[in-house]
Amino acid sequence: MMTLKRMSATEATKISYACEFCNSKFTRERTLLSHMCKTKHRWIDKDKHGNRVGYQSFLQFYAKHTINKKQKSYEDFIKSPYYTAFTKFGNYCVDIKCINIARYTDWLLSNSIKIDNWAEDKNYTTFLYSYLRSEDAFDAVCRSIEHCMTAAEVENINSNDYLRYGNSNKICYAITTGKISPWILYHSISGKEFLDKLDQGQLQLIYDYINPELWNIKFKRDTELVLQIKDLLKNAKY
Repeated sequence: MMTLKRMSATEATKISYACEFCNSKFTRERTLLSHMCKTKHRWIDKDKHGNRVGYQSFLQFYAKHTINKKQKSYEDFIKSPYYTAFTKFGNYCVDIKCINIARYTDWLLSNSIKIDNWAEDKNYTTFLYSYLRSEDAFDAVCRSIEHCMTAAEVENINSNDYLRYGNSNKICYAITTGKISPWILYHSISGKEFLDKLDQGQLQLIYDYINPELWNIKFKRDTELVLQIKDLLKNAKY
């Protein structure tokens, strides 16, 4: 007949609890719960906005540079040697309010920019110059109007009057960050009035973003679209 054997104190201490992230072992569950290794800390931070952005860019990176079609999990991400670089990039995109993170990531990959340099202003600025001239016109106008609505509320003016009466320096800054597009500046009455009243310093600040020669060529290539945008802005009383 089988009898139960009482476990000795020495044997009891051999029972261990293992961290699923680093495999460290502990004799008490409470010690495991309070344990915080680097990988576990990364997992806890998984829902932070910058970390999620970093993860999506990490997926784009592997989709472009590997033939393995199996998608990397978030667990793969937190164990990757590139984790810090990608989360730094993700937080950078959140901080600057990057207007199209997926397109910007693709641009960085296509131009073979080193990952350690992704969170640099000079790269985002170069991307903006080309992106603003190639994006969908209605997306550009929609983003511009949304910014005018938000900024006008702060300055206590009508949103369709923002380009007329809003703070010129703040509007110039919004242009350099892509929040206000040349589509609305060149094809609305208020946009033209805004450009006419700028001083040389302000014009120089935004010139590369509104380059009239380049934009004029673009507008001549699609006159039907220009008419649609003008009509939209006229009806919105911009």
